[in-house]
Amino acid sequence: MSTGPQEPRFVEYTDDALPAELRWQVLSFLRIVWPEGFTGDLRYRDWITRSEYQPYHLLYVAGSLVVSHLEIVDHEVECDGVTYQAQALTGVLTFPSFRREGWAGRLVTAACGRIEAGDADLGLICCSPENVGFYAGASGWAPIPGAQVVVGDGEHAWPTGQSALATFLSEKGNQARDALSRSPLRLRDEV
Repeated sequence: MSTGPQEPRFVEYTDDALPAELRWQVLSFLRIVWPEGFTGDLRYRDWITRSEYQPYHLLYVAGSLVVSHLEIVDHEVECDGVTYQAQALTGVLTFPSFRREGWAGRLVTAACGRIEAGDADLGLICCSPENVGFYAGASGWAPIPGAQVVVGDGEHAWPTGQSALATFLSEKGNQARDALSRSPLRLRDEV
């Protein structure tokens, strides 16, 4: 039973420490927003992102209610024949009754700060073209003109139509700057 309105507070969890009541809210929202991730063999999926990506959750919660969520995931990405260690944002969502209050923007800013302080070669955000302004504003990361994001391997790979934003965090990562504009950015599927 609720004790009344609570001010949302910031919390962060490793995937194995994410409380079940928060996990199920995020999963339920993902099922509605991204139903393609819950079809066929994944119809009964009970995980947010595969553990091999080392998901790290940042949330705003009001009591036990999820207000906004995102994950930072570790990826090996390939571009122009070179593999880079990247950290990327995924699973960004804000429940409808809390939208347009800045919760997701605060999470993106916090996540990007965490990524920039880490040891990855690249920080990445892949999003629909209409969301580039939001992510660029919240992260300060630059869109990559002409980037083509491809997900999957071999014959099971598909272009997503997404735009990519990046920050270059290592000497090796800086070498990717031009390659990302002219060669597909290849990601493994997270689900």
